[in-house]
Amino acid sequence: MAIDEFPIGETLIAVSIVEDKEFAGNQLCFDQVKLFFQNTTITLLPIADTDEIEIIQESTNTPSVVNTLYWCESFIGKKLMTIWVCENDHGYRVQVIFAFEYLRPSIAFVAEGSVIKAFRFEQIYKIKASETDLQHSQVS
Repeated sequence: MAIDEFPIGETLIAVSIVEDKEFAGNQLCFDQVKLFFQNTTITLLPIADTDEIEIIQESTNTPSVVNTLYWCESFIGKKLMTIWVCENDHGYRVQVIFAFEYLRPSIAFVAEGSVIKAFRFEQIYKIKASETDLQHSQVS
């Protein structure tokens, strides 16, 4: 899929998933992730043989009803700024990173163990220490 085919500049309308039922534990694992944009749907599917992500893009109308999950609600109504499709050292497409509203990563989907896992990004901030805190933390 060429980079210029992605719906850059389109607004995310909804996200739907098909959760994997075989994976044990508390990690969310998906058999399918669909991102619905104004005129486009991007579907992410795991490829079990190679632990890759298949990316399918279709021109579609906005779905009538999709229950978007809580962990991606903050991206709804935001424009897609860019997408990074990442390959591992063997040339397998193992990760897709989406940037919404800003040109920085927002959410990544990673192929691992024949499923797709989601990871949200957040900026790391430095904490400004007060003089009192510094005095107590210094070694004499």
